[in-house]
Amino acid sequence: MDKIRISKKDISLNDIVYLESQGNYTMVYLNNNRKELSSRTLQIFEERLKDYNFYRLSRSCIVNTSAIAWFGSNCKKMSVLLKNGALLPVSRRRRKKFSTSIKTI
Repeated sequence: MDKIRISKKDISLNDIVYLESQGNYTMVYLNNNRKELSSRTLQIFEERLKDYNFYRLSRSCIVNTSAIAWFGSNCKKMSVLLKNGALLPVSRRRRKKFSTSIKTI
């Protein structure tokens, strides 16, 4: 699966920067500052993308690891800076696993 269907459009996985939960919907942020709203939940996307380079940072966010420019912590908070300039927080319970898994990618 190199593509995923979102809002009746086939979108390449490489074009997805990150996905953000919006209740029972998911906003999919794409390259070139485009975005698509999907009626699928973030959990459904997590299941479909688990075999690819995507990582769930928190309850509300899944990121394409190839879109990460930098990650680090300050004042007990870990954040991920994406190549498009978005700054996303990493939840406390996912920090350690994220740190070890991102170093292996």
